[in-house]
Amino acid sequence: METSKFKAAALAVAICVLTTGTAFATDGYFSTGYGTANKGMGGAGVALSQDTQSAMKNPAAMKNIGTRLDAAISFFSPDRSYETNGAAGTNFMNVNSDRSGSKLFLVPSMGVNWDRGDYSIGITLSANGGMNTDYNTNVFTGGTSGKTGIDLAQAFLGLTYARRLNENHTIGITPTLAIQRFKATGLQGFASISGDSTKLTDNGYDYSTGGGFRVGWQGKFGDKVTIGAMAQTKMYMEKFDKYAGLFARNGMFDIPATAAIGMAYKPIEKLTIAFDAQRIFYGGVDSIANPLISVAAFHTGAGGSTNENSLGNSQGVGFGWEDMNVLKLGISYDYNDKLTLRTGISHNSDSFSSGEVLFNILAPGVVNTHASVGASYDYNDKLSLNFAYTHAFHADIEGTNVNHIFGGTATPINLEMDQHDLEVGLTYRF
Repeated sequence: METSKFKAAALAVAICVLTTGTAFATDGYFSTGYGTANKGMGGAGVALSQDTQSAMKNPAAMKNIGTRLDAAISFFSPDRSYETNGAAGTNFMNVNSDRSGSKLFLVPSMGVNWDRGDYSIGITLSANGGMNTDYNTNVFTGGTSGKTGIDLAQAFLGLTYARRLNENHTIGITPTLAIQRFKATGLQGFASISGDSTKLTDNGYDYSTGGGFRVGWQGKFGDKVTIGAMAQTKMYMEKFDKYAGLFARNGMFDIPATAAIGMAYKPIEKLTIAFDAQRIFYGGVDSIANPLISVAAFHTGAGGSTNENSLGNSQGVGFGWEDMNVLKLGISYDYNDKLTLRTGISHNSDSFSSGEVLFNILAPGVVNTHASVGASYDYNDKLSLNFAYTHAFHADIEGTNVNHIFGGTATPINLEMDQHDLEVGLTYRF
């Protein structure tokens, strides 16, 4: 009974985050950083203990942050667009270029941690987002909605237990409850390759819940070097029943596993240099990873038949995303007793190849390089003010549209994106 009440309360809080809107400067659709301090360092933080969002980077870090409360809000502005050519209607496109709307998202995050001596307990509310488009047109031939796009948001409620093994080593685990929200609009043109076109598009928001866990370790080696490692399981989620004709395996959309290692080096007392290497296993989720091009093997126009490669079926078409490698470098400098300055940069490999541009008009996650600046000001011993700004530099990818699958003409498509993310937050130490 108490467990059910806790889950209901947790879901209610997570839904509040989802309905506010979740989108971030992104590695694919994972956030580049979690927590204002971490964002200010370009997301580098596996070997650092920064704030209560550190549970997302490395649960072991929570043992070293003390008893505190963190709350922040992010102002995220992505700019995404596509461009193609050819006569409308012959290339499966109604409009040859468009820019997505919904350019400002407000995203809260929060967490609290209690230091109990040899161990600590923390609760963290976090989010992923960025797989979002909102075109004010029928992008694809056959669309009837007047608008086209998708909206995916994910919120996580984690309970962290971190423990000190000895003076230099800590471990942690974060069992995590996840909830995600999704809707799609204007995809009627894909009905001919859907296993169930009634559950393909325009069914409003659908929600699914699930979870997994994250484990981590941090170790100090002398006064200058700290090393950390983290692994997160795949988060197994309920199906999106309203979109069983869109996502593979009748609406399954699990959250990918990820793993990371990091090192922090202090050449002098006031200066910290951090480096992370991360891998996100997008290839382990069929709805994200399965390629659109596989449809060509059995479909040669609107009158073709469907099989296991059809949208929603056992090997259904996805976005063609690949496992992503991410490198992050961050610097933190204690300017004086009150002011800490931060900067960082991160770079990720491409989400998908140029052969997958058509479906990724809906999710043009093409940015690769992010640069960040940030700072914290300790107003007194208990209260700190924090900010971070991240810019994802303009990037594009051009590929050949596989419109011939739908009886159209193959034409080039170019996808573009850049992002701005400003986060402000407060820390209160008990």
